[in-house]
Amino acid sequence: MDVVGIDWAWDFHICYSIEKDKVWRIKDNEVGYKELLNEVSREAVFVIEESFNRISDFLLSEGREVYLLPPKRSKEARGYHSNGIKTDSLDARSIALTYSEHPEYCIRARNNEEGRSFREQLRAYRYYKDEASRLKNKLHNELHDHFPEFVEEMGNWTKNKGKILLLSITNELKNLSIEEIHSHFKENQIAFTNSLREKVKALKKREWHITKYTLMMVANAARHLLEVERGKQEMKKEMERNLKESKYRVILSLPGVGVVTGVALVAAFLNHEFKNYRNFQKYCGTVPVIIQGGNYHKCVMRKHCDRNLKGVLHMMALSAVNEGSWMRGYYARKIKEGKSFGHALRALANTLVKIAFAMLKGLKAYDEELFLSSRGNKSPQSNYTTKTSTQGTERRTDERFSLLDSAAQTNCHLGTDSGRLSP
Repeated sequence: MDVVGIDWAWDFHICYSIEKDKVWRIKDNEVGYKELLNEVSREAVFVIEESFNRISDFLLSEGREVYLLPPKRSKEARGYHSNGIKTDSLDARSIALTYSEHPEYCIRARNNEEGRSFREQLRAYRYYKDEASRLKNKLHNELHDHFPEFVEEMGNWTKNKGKILLLSITNELKNLSIEEIHSHFKENQIAFTNSLREKVKALKKREWHITKYTLMMVANAARHLLEVERGKQEMKKEMERNLKESKYRVILSLPGVGVVTGVALVAAFLNHEFKNYRNFQKYCGTVPVIIQGGNYHKCVMRKHCDRNLKGVLHMMALSAVNEGSWMRGYYARKIKEGKSFGHALRALANTLVKIAFAMLKGLKAYDEELFLSSRGNKSPQSNYTTKTSTQGTERRTDERFSLLDSAAQTNCHLGTDSGRLSP
């Protein structure tokens, strides 16, 4: 079996075949992709850095076997196979040799139309989110340096569409009447509250120490921000509608999982071939890495993972602490053990990812009583109970969480055939 490593770039790709020991370059278009297929056998395996793009989508659509290698792994491979020397041809060779020697480092990609659709929706949502964050930071700096009067009167403006709309008309705000400002709000379907009305009046009376050019720039950035926020909300509604129409909507029943988190989990599940929940946890970045040798033992956070998904799951665990009873207790127990805030959330996220994998595999909605009973708990009401020992001394027993351990050390098995969680 031939292994072909691909070091992809903006408008061309460098390919290396282990069988032929040959390096060649192809263009980033359909002609170049077909040229690649003509160079290798039908049984060839293609390995590319982990990033879904046109070439990987094309190879999958042609029924070819494609594996994704995380960028961190390819960096390590470069140091091992080419002494850290970076060239396109050496990178392609290192990628191919890494799969040949350590296939477990790579994840097989799947050609799933629904998964590809979710992936593209998530990518668009992240674009709007990142662009909105960038514009807010830019406006924050400009207002702080050149227009502090607005911040003093309006306070926190970043989450208020009405205040952002005011920023979009600041270059003409002084000359507009309250009625004309109200008309702007009506056109944009934003409420012009009495509180905001009073703040506008106070702002108009103040003297502004800002140039007209800065005002013009602030107004343009605010208009762009409003458009980006609208696009973000529309994309989120589209994601929610598609997820609820999908058979994978069961993921929304898991506490802490919202639309964005649900789509991210489903997209990862559908676009990759995971042999078991442990591989899914590794891809998500929630399971730690154990480094040991002799008397040395260290547990570190995983870096070879999907960074975007890892960040989403951190917020999922934070939401779950507020929503789920056993989850709140599990988090509290980790903090009591001396774990940091982030470590405790990752441990909880690791357990939730395991549950999510079983739900997506068996298409079963989350059942808390079933989950707790599989852990040896008779009732979901058994949290934080206090019992008295035979000697009469009181002790607090956390019946629900005594059997839970961090998912890095757990040895329970998720039975996905029946949708049950069995020890």
